[in-house]
Amino acid sequence: MTGDSLKPGDSLKNRLLRGEKQLGLVMLLPSPDVAEIVGHSGLDVVMIDHEHGRGSLSDFVAQDRAMAASPIRSMVRVPHGELSYAQRLLDNGAQAIVYPGVDTAEQAEGFVRACRYPPRGIRGAGAGLRAARHGLDANYYDAAVEDGRLLVAQIGSARAVENVDAICAVDGIDVLLIGPRDLSATIGKLNRFDDTEVRSLVDRAAARIRASGKLLACTLYPGKTVNGMFDEGYDLILAGKDTDFLVNGAKAMAALRD
Repeated sequence: MTGDSLKPGDSLKNRLLRGEKQLGLVMLLPSPDVAEIVGHSGLDVVMIDHEHGRGSLSDFVAQDRAMAASPIRSMVRVPHGELSYAQRLLDNGAQAIVYPGVDTAEQAEGFVRACRYPPRGIRGAGAGLRAARHGLDANYYDAAVEDGRLLVAQIGSARAVENVDAICAVDGIDVLLIGPRDLSATIGKLNRFDDTEVRSLVDRAAARIRASGKLLACTLYPGKTVNGMFDEGYDLILAGKDTDFLVNGAKAMAALRD
């Protein structure tokens, strides 16, 4: 939901389709206070991380409400392989879902089908959903509304790079998010971002995604700048984490003793 009802047409998906570059961060902390602060910070997007963070469904709802009056938009990364959790997030107002570990077109197709109602998918059609304003939104189940949600396939393995053309060809996948850290791990070079093989795989994936016409996202690659990556053709950059601000701020304060 996150403010979309206040500004019709200003969803994250519509922003990206209009060609507006989106800058944001990963939110690990399940705090509505942090969400509210970040929402008014000038950033465009947050990825609420339920793969590595400790947030719950109730935490998402609280954070979504905290950001509702701000210009920021959110997407939620689900735990690895948990399509049923993606469906619960959609029922509770998520407008953009990130599905990690997509290595094949078949996995991408399963993700899309899990997020769509029959006959186009397998999502259960519940009633009284928060996403449908608890039953007040009679248009919620329309296919056009369903197509307005953003589906992000995260690719983070050498196998995914091999299959990237087929993944891009899956109808319903809007964005492909490259995960350089996961990708480096799958070739036995975890966090070795200067390694030529790691850089080559990331660059190859990015080039194929751009060529497909699908939207391209990534975390900020070490050694690169946000504007530099935007100039390379990336549409969405996650440039850090909420915890980074606390760590860096605390370290800077501790250094005052010196």
